[in-house]
Amino acid sequence: MSRYPIAASRQIHHELVPPLSYRSATASPPARDALTLNWDRPLLYAVIELPGGRRLHALNLHLKAPLAVAIPGQKVSAAEWRSVGGWAEGFFLAAMKRAGQALEARLVVERLFDADPSALIAVCGDFNAEARETPVRVLIGDESDGSGRARSERMLIALEESVPAPRRYSVLHAGRPLLLDHVLASPALAAWPHRVEIQNEGLSDEARDPLSAHPSLGSYHAPIVAELEMAD
Repeated sequence: MSRYPIAASRQIHHELVPPLSYRSATASPPARDALTLNWDRPLLYAVIELPGGRRLHALNLHLKAPLAVAIPGQKVSAAEWRSVGGWAEGFFLAAMKRAGQALEARLVVERLFDADPSALIAVCGDFNAEARETPVRVLIGDESDGSGRARSERMLIALEESVPAPRRYSVLHAGRPLLLDHVLASPALAAWPHRVEIQNEGLSDEARDPLSAHPSLGSYHAPIVAELEMAD
């Protein structure tokens, strides 16, 4: 939702990266055909008209969770696997899906930069990955990862890095604080004065709470709020 006009909005699903084709190593019986790996959810894209004639490009995502993808013949039930090897392959495929859709989001960002090198871009959502994991690194495009010094003007900046370290987490998993949600901004947008907070007070543990007598009815992810002061 926006107080300013939404000039355009659409879903993006396998427009820039096709579904992945993969031949299973543990399918039982051995699979004759390759598996097709589709993204679980589309990317959501909106263009917001700002005062002064500028536009904000907002890309929202929810990448594949680190839950193993089903392998033919390797599941006894929804929660039980026939072998650790089958589970391991499914877990690997989940990582492929997560990284593959992050690539598609990055290619959307590349097209926006091609059209306007000083574009105002925000990529937000549940990445199901921490800062140094592949999906986030693919989207940020840090020159230290080898993207190239000449391309540093296309790096995205993680706005949540300004939150003090003790509060820099959006999920509690088995007692461990994790930062799985991110707000990544283009250099032009990140240059605006901004304040970021992660509203994680009273956050329930996503691994322990569902097993309790009275599980939480709310989300197990804390909101990340980025407040930016619009430049002249």
